[in-house]
Amino acid sequence: MLRLPLLFACASAALVAAPAHANMMQQIIVGKCSSAMQADFQKAGKTPPAGMVNETCTCVANGMLRRGQSLDQAKTTCVKQSTAKFNL
Repeated sequence: MLRLPLLFACASAALVAAPAHANMMQQIIVGKCSSAMQADFQKAGKTPPAGMVNETCTCVANGMLRRGQSLDQAKTTCVKQSTAKFNL
């Protein structure tokens, strides 16, 4: 009988840890993506429109983490959406 409460305690801890892990993964993806985009814009001698980098990189992270897309799939989708939205 003692094992059942322990099982529920472990399951509860796992449910709390999963969102924290996903949030950390999203932050890592957005950070790496933002750095890469900033470097690309800088190399091109341009400044990205306000909000474009964050919106694009958040889209990439969501594509990878929530929709199960590969990096290339998420990047292609999100860059296409952002360039249309920001008229680039």
